Amino acid sequence: MKKIANDTPYKRITYLKVIWKDNQPHIQIYDHDAVTVTTERLIGHHLSYRVPKQFERVCVNYGGLFEAEKQNRCEKLVKSGKKCSNCIREDNIFAAQFHNVHTKDRNSISQKILKRMQRESILYIAGFFDGSTKVGISTSNRIQTRLLEQGAIHAVLIVETPDGISVRLLEDLITEELGIGQAISTRKKIDGLLNPLMQGSVQKELNVISTKVKECISGSGIIGIKEIGTTWDNKYSSEKCWEKIQKYPISLSTGSHDMEVVSVVGKVIALKHSSGMGLLADLDELLGITVEFGEITGDEINVQAKLF
Repeated sequence: MKKIANDTPYKRITYLKVIWKDNQPHIQIYDHDAVTVTTERLIGHHLSYRVPKQFERVCVNYGGLFEAEKQNRCEKLVKSGKKCSNCIREDNIFAAQFHNVHTKDRNSISQKILKRMQRESILYIAGFFDGSTKVGISTSNRIQTRLLEQGAIHAVLIVETPDGISVRLLEDLITEELGIGQAISTRKKIDGLLNPLMQGSVQKELNVISTKVKECISGSGIIGIKEIGTTWDNKYSSEKCWEKIQKYPISLSTGSHDMEVVSVVGKVIALKHSSGMGLLADLDELLGITVEFGEITGDEINVQAKLF
C-alpha cells in the first residue's frame, strides 16, 4: 500500500473493545473527528495505521457513553493503562460485590446485584492449546460468548445451577478441592497457539478432569443442580491460518502497521501481513491508543519461518 503523503488527510481513531455478537468478533472504534463510536466486523478488518510519538489514551469504557441510557462518569482520556480513574473506581466497587456475592451477608448486597444473581448459570471446565485448564462460570444465556471472549479451545459444560450464587460456591469448591485455577494468562494462550498440543489431548485431559469435578460436586450438598455434560469447541482455533503461525515481532502499540485480520481467538488475532506472511498478535496491545488510520506502509519486519 502507498504511504500517506504529508498533505493527505488521515483519520484519528481509537480501538476500544472486542465485542462478540452472534458468535462473531467485532471491534468497537471511536472516531475522534466525527465524535462517534461504530462497531465493525473484526475478521476482514484492515489494520493500516501508525502510532504517533505523542498520542492520547482513551478509556476503553468510553464507548459505553454512546450506548447507555444515562451518562456515566467516564473521563474519556487516561494518562496510562486502559481505563480512567472513575471507571476503575466504579469497576472495583461493582467487582467487590458481584464477584464475591457468595461470600457476603445478603443484607450487605445491593438489590441490583442480587437481581442479577437470580439468573441460571453454568459451571464449565475450559482447555487451551498449551495444556492449561481452568474452571469458570457464566450465565446460561451467555455461555458461548463467554468461552469465545476467553479464547478457550475446548470446554466441557458440567452443570447448570438455578442462580449465580450457587455456581460461585461450586467454582470455589473446585478450586479448593481439586486445585483447578480460575484464570489463564494471555501469555499461556499465545504460547499454546504458537506451539499447540493436539486438540485430542486437550479434550482427553478435560474429560478426566470433568469426572473428578462431577464427583466433587456430588458431595457439595448444593441443591437444584442440573448435570449438562455437553462439550464445546472453538471453531476459530481450528482454522488453517493458525497452522505454523509466527508471532508478530513488533508491538501493535508502536510504529506503523499494514495487515488484515483473518481470525480471532479471544483477543489474539491471526493476521495476513502485507508481505503475505501469517502472523499472530495480541490485539489488547492496541486497545485504548489513539492512532492515525489510513493507507500506510507498515514497518519492515524480520521473522524466521517455522520449519516444523
